[in-house]
Amino acid sequence: MTERRETLGTLFQDVARLRVFCFNSLLKDLDLTATQAWVLSTLMEEEGVIQGDLAQKLGIRAVTLGGLVDRLESKQWIERRPDDRDRRAKRIWLTRAGRKLEKRINTSLQDVHDISIGEMPTKDVEQLRKLVTRVRENLRGYKSQLDDS
Repeated sequence: MTERRETLGTLFQDVARLRVFCFNSLLKDLDLTATQAWVLSTLMEEEGVIQGDLAQKLGIRAVTLGGLVDRLESKQWIERRPDDRDRRAKRIWLTRAGRKLEKRINTSLQDVHDISIGEMPTKDVEQLRKLVTRVRENLRGYKSQLDDS
């Protein structure tokens, strides 16, 4: 069997996958996935957003968000309401039960962070943050060029 060559790309993918795994395991008792929590967290910052705008903000397709919203709505964590100005548009709001998840989601995010960095010195964590931020900005710049063309 050939050994897989480890590249920066495979490291990013493995880290992302493992972080999602950890997050999912921490919220398993709520039947809440990392992706669903991402939607809820975004709504906790800005409630009442139009569904299409939320998809754009999350950087996912509207169809993908539609399925997530359906599942979150079935769990009674969010609700869709018609927009006052455009009856075709739906705004998404947290329910009282959805708002109650905020502390648990934030605690789990902190736990995943703590697991991820382990005993890494603070200066190394800060350097890593700066480097990954630079990588993200490079990728956003490339995406922006594609979006503009």
